[in-house]
Amino acid sequence: MKTSLKYTAISLVILMISSCRNSEKRIPTRSQAPLILTEQQIYSTDTTGILIFWTAYKFSNKTGVSGTFNTSIYNPKNTIGNIETILTKSKLLIPTTSVNSGNAIRDFKLNTYFFKAFNTQELKATITKATGNEGLVDLKMNGISKKIAFTYAIEKDTIILFTNLNLNYWKAEEALKILNTECYELHKGADGISKLWPEVDVVVKIPVQKSTL
Repeated sequence: MKTSLKYTAISLVILMISSCRNSEKRIPTRSQAPLILTEQQIYSTDTTGILIFWTAYKFSNKTGVSGTFNTSIYNPKNTIGNIETILTKSKLLIPTTSVNSGNAIRDFKLNTYFFKAFNTQELKATITKATGNEGLVDLKMNGISKKIAFTYAIEKDTIILFTNLNLNYWKAEEALKILNTECYELHKGADGISKLWPEVDVVVKIPVQKSTL
């Protein structure tokens, strides 16, 4: 798997941007979350319980700032089956206006100075492959579809997917520049450099339960 994906953290999707404040929240990363290899156990999933987390990076030392999306629509082709069956051909749609970084002013800036400039009102993801704890997802942003790799595992009653996005694959350079200009001082680190990274880690959690069928 490519080096840029070694910190994989879905679909999807999802995003993305650095904070316009110095407060931080942390989400699980591949190195922090205990992973258990998937098995051929049959599961069922609740499509309303999906959770999406993102961590973006600011400052030269790549300080993480995390958040979620309040709204998402998860549509699996199969709600019952093994992990691969549940994941493959499943779709995820995320309205970008539902971004939640824990700060209303920051969320306003993300929507106004990034997503609008990025021409992205919705994030659309379709998992095209899932096997052996690795997969591919087709992610559409800014009118551009790109296939990116992800990893996944089952932990207790949750499927956890990890991926890393480089937003420049979707031509986000100008939108990132606009956001960083608006938040220039708040993205300035101890070295005096204002920095907003294009990389974003994403974690998607899909609740499941062992099927009695």
